[in-house]
Amino acid sequence: MQRSRITLLCAFALGSLATVVALPVAFSGRDHQKDLAPDAQAALSAAPTPANAAPPAVQPPQGQLTPLPSLAPLVKQLRPVVVNINSRFKPRRATARRGVPPARPRTPFDQGPGDDSEDGGDQQDPMERFFRFFGGQPTPDDQERHGLGSGFLIGNGMVLTNNHVVEIQDPGSNKFRPMDDIKVITDETSPVGAREYVGKVIGNDPKSDIALLKLEGEHVGELKGAVLGDSDGLQVGDYVVAIGEPFGLQATVTSGIISAKERALGPSSVYSDFLQTDASINPGNSGGPLFNLRGEVIGVNTAIIGGANTIGFAIPIAVVKQILPQLEKNGRVMRGFLGVQPQPITQDMVDTLGLKSTQGALIADVVKGSPADKAGVKPGDVVVSLSGKPVTDGNQLTRDVGAIPPGQTVKLEVIRESKPRQVEVKLAERPDETETIARAGGQGMDADKSSGDALGVRVQDLTPELAQRARVDPGTKGVVVTAVTPDSPAANAGLDPGDVILEINRQPVTSVADYKKVASKLKKGETVLLRVRSGPAVQYLPAKIR
Repeated sequence: MQRSRITLLCAFALGSLATVVALPVAFSGRDHQKDLAPDAQAALSAAPTPANAAPPAVQPPQGQLTPLPSLAPLVKQLRPVVVNINSRFKPRRATARRGVPPARPRTPFDQGPGDDSEDGGDQQDPMERFFRFFGGQPTPDDQERHGLGSGFLIGNGMVLTNNHVVEIQDPGSNKFRPMDDIKVITDETSPVGAREYVGKVIGNDPKSDIALLKLEGEHVGELKGAVLGDSDGLQVGDYVVAIGEPFGLQATVTSGIISAKERALGPSSVYSDFLQTDASINPGNSGGPLFNLRGEVIGVNTAIIGGANTIGFAIPIAVVKQILPQLEKNGRVMRGFLGVQPQPITQDMVDTLGLKSTQGALIADVVKGSPADKAGVKPGDVVVSLSGKPVTDGNQLTRDVGAIPPGQTVKLEVIRESKPRQVEVKLAERPDETETIARAGGQGMDADKSSGDALGVRVQDLTPELAQRARVDPGTKGVVVTAVTPDSPAANAGLDPGDVILEINRQPVTSVADYKKVASKLKKGETVLLRVRSGPAVQYLPAKIR
């Protein structure tokens, strides 16, 4: 088969000199000359080509890429629902010092992992450094603060945005204080044009970082709202579009894909797993919408990692839809409280717990007097469904229970000693919880009356003095770990000095004597399930005996 050849002219700029290079590119396809008679083929080959003849049109071979479709029609449809939010916090005690420019509240966009600051620097866990700014950084009361963010209309003159856009964290506390002035500016493409409104916070939830505003002003009823989509149905690789006001640049549009789902990024994200996207998100995008290609909002842009240009995070719209009715009605979110401390199930635990997979939430501890305690839920139970909905892990259990209003009764399906059970629990209202759980630091503890064994630990009876040093309740029943052998089964399982062993393979351990009795029966190759308390936290740890 003969090949028709086409010459492409490519210009390369070399300083001020442009060099033209001819690049021959061969396309294979059907040779139409073969359809002609031999005499006609010869005549066609011999015929001279006129100097002014137009080059023949060339069709790209089948299977070549076609031009990408434009997002312009979609963007034109979506821009009217996106708004810009400017907020101001007035000085409380004194005016700002002369010559010192006022600083705006710090948000997740200011810095992230890798931040070397005075309040942690490299000694902090990267995600802890990241989430120091999840809801805003404490700032002095004597300085004026300005916030910049985005939001989107949802109808009836209401706007959804991030809570850290409209509130500031109180100095030295975890409580938030509303900004004094909130101005909401509609896009020039909206039915009312670029108009400024006063925004009033009618509901907010710092734990999920969501706030609901009501616009005050003329022609509010003419503003159309966005359609809230289904973030649960997203798949990694789906295309998304972000619209917001990064650095104050109005109606900036970026696009990308869903890079990952269900990102649990730290303690501040206990009520929301994040969507990760490579659509460019920057300071000022906070609270703005993340759209799918159907024009539906599937996330609220919330955070980035400092220095990573294509790693952004959005709150799934499913989380927002769960709490939106409470924000509208009550102005705050009242979360259901079960009273358990769940943890993930690892593959090492499956056989020991009598399970078929790692799906479910392992209950490491039950709060005394809590709804779960009253209903008979016990440590070691594995919750596999909540009111008929499958439970995949502990984070999901916490989120789903928190989305249920207090006072409602839920049905738990639990696996206890390899047997399924049904438990009904009436949820209470969740009390405020401490954000940070400190681990005990038991270095330097007296190792008298201790015991070494196949696990590679030394333990001691838990006296009131040791309980205080280990930061556990004096009434705790267990043995305190005073030393851990490096590269031992206990060390590999994550046991630290100061941890308190409560159970081994579901058998209570209340003294060194109990510990020795149980530990003496451990066999090489066996995976041991340890129930361990570290300060106020309780968890199960699998340790394989070698």
